[in-house]
Amino acid sequence: MEEESKVSTTQRNPEGIIIPRKRTDPEAKVYLRGVGYFAEYEIEEAKQQRAEQLTGHMKAMRDSWEGSQYGRACLELYKKFLEYKKLCETEPLAQICLDQCPVDFPEHMLIVRAVHELRLDEEKRAEIARMNLTRARLAARCDYVYTDGSHCGSPRMKGHTLCYKHDRMEQVKAVKLDLGPMEDADSIQVAIKKLQVAVIDGTLDARQVSQLSYLIQLAAWNVRNTTIAKFEEPETEEEVDGRGVAAN
Repeated sequence: MEEESKVSTTQRNPEGIIIPRKRTDPEAKVYLRGVGYFAEYEIEEAKQQRAEQLTGHMKAMRDSWEGSQYGRACLELYKKFLEYKKLCETEPLAQICLDQCPVDFPEHMLIVRAVHELRLDEEKRAEIARMNLTRARLAARCDYVYTDGSHCGSPRMKGHTLCYKHDRMEQVKAVKLDLGPMEDADSIQVAIKKLQVAVIDGTLDARQVSQLSYLIQLAAWNVRNTTIAKFEEPETEEEVDGRGVAAN
């Protein structure tokens, strides 16, 4: 980030994560819940890093739970619940009758209440998704242009012209020879062309050409597995909860 490079006070741990500032730091202007204080020019990256950490943590917890006897029992119970719910979908659960008598057994009524709560939860999640989509559509868009001429279209970070992904790419540009992002087949082809020109012009030695050739091969192989696709979620809040949902 341009402002970060001017001030040069951002500290990172060995994994590249921004270290929160002390509260007494004059630049500690924004508080990220559960993490700490950051400078205004750090907060967007800090939010993204926090979201990624929470996502990884939740996945690890899920994997551990599914492997436990409690998780296995719960998943089996949930599977049976869905089976019973499907059997009862031909008519409202509360009105099911056997031999003209309403089914009001405690076990059945528990399922009725569970289905009701499930529907309420689904409606709430749908509303949150709709609100997030509306915010994303209204957010200013990233100015990055792909090699094929199309625009990124992801929400830009607050106070910047690029989204989180492309802002990070801009920070790691090489000085002597920038081969570009190599994020798709088109940009990889451009990188090959740039290397070809460098070889013809003699601006690189044989060792550098060999190393860059290997990196291009690695990018071509890895591009199908990359997870840095267009970012669709707007980054407009300072707080992120445990589910990765921006807090109001």
